[in-house]
Amino acid sequence: ARAAGAVAIFGVAFGGPAWLWQSGWVARAAGNLFVGVAQELGHAGLRVDQIYLQGRQHASAQAIKAALGIRRGEPLLTVDLAAAQHRIEKIDWVRAASVERVFPDAIRVRVDERRPLALWQRDDKLYLVDDEGVIITDRNLQRFANLLIIVGKDAPAHAQDLLSILTHEPDLRRRVNAAVRVGDRRWNVRMDNGVYVRLPATGALVAWQRFARLERQHDLLSDDLISIDLRIPDQLIVRTRNGAPNLERRISARKGKET
Repeated sequence: ARAAGAVAIFGVAFGGPAWLWQSGWVARAAGNLFVGVAQELGHAGLRVDQIYLQGRQHASAQAIKAALGIRRGEPLLTVDLAAAQHRIEKIDWVRAASVERVFPDAIRVRVDERRPLALWQRDDKLYLVDDEGVIITDRNLQRFANLLIIVGKDAPAHAQDLLSILTHEPDLRRRVNAAVRVGDRRWNVRMDNGVYVRLPATGALVAWQRFARLERQHDLLSDDLISIDLRIPDQLIVRTRNGAPNLERRISARKGKET
């Protein structure tokens, strides 16, 4: 009977007066008919009894459930999948989501979470950012204490490129604990002993690999240095603590042509 009613409605829409369509009567009638059919099918077993969540690691399951907004026993066909997906994608940890029906009685939610990359320090506060430079959250950051701390207005947008450079030398990368973005052009990398390594705006990977080679050969980071400047190709400029020029000359002589 309901199917016959649907046919009649669309028959009137296409063969009857144009005002029926323009007034929105047909759309409302068809919508009401669909809801009625969906509810009847729900009574017959086509309803939400299970909700499957896949891909969640950091995002709150409760937040996802609240955003989904679906109650058990709700007719499966009346679930607005697009609206539920849109709400879930507003959760800070979620990069993308999909919501689909699994007949006869389930909804499946898949989430693609943002990948934590670094901790961005801004105005004495830390924010967790992902590999696209998007802020994820500023709460419960203790579990991410091992991530690199970055500083600078545009640091999140360039952090992925910096990490790609640093990981070419994994032993040296493990000694890096912070990086400061300078003038939207380059990075100063802070090592675990407080020494700053000044990378150039261009050719940063080559400079970093050269520094790693010199560190393996001469153990630079064991000296009493404040900074190591790699901005001039084929040169290494060091600054010592407490104005110790004798140490600086000793390093220069020891490095020879690579200074």
